[in-house]
Amino acid sequence: MLRIVLTWMLWLALLAWAATILFISSLTPESLPRAAFVTWDKLNHLAAFAAGGWLAASALRSTWPERPVRGLLVSAVLLVALFGAFDEALQTFTPGRSGGDIFDWIADLLGAMLGTLLNLLTHARLQRLVTRR
Repeated sequence: MLRIVLTWMLWLALLAWAATILFISSLTPESLPRAAFVTWDKLNHLAAFAAGGWLAASALRSTWPERPVRGLLVSAVLLVALFGAFDEALQTFTPGRSGGDIFDWIADLLGAMLGTLLNLLTHARLQRLVTRR
């Protein structure tokens, strides 16, 4: 039962993460809170998409624990990287935002890879918490 709850929480957290990214992307440059972000834009992308990569990898591994880890991690990277490309495309419609920046997407991809690699370090501990009674 606890595994099911954890799995749902991970998927909901991933959806909340994606909604937050889309919300921030919809803001004009004047609307963005300057103090909340690191001054180097690519580091913002790397950190945000590392969180998404970790959430996606954790949700996929919790949903399908019997599947090979490598395939789930590759799927997580692809899922988050495709979302990053979608986000960059949507930004082209936001006034004052350029969007479509290949270097932003590369930072998104690297962040997704970092997050899924971090999942390798944290997954066993997460599973121990679920199986502990």
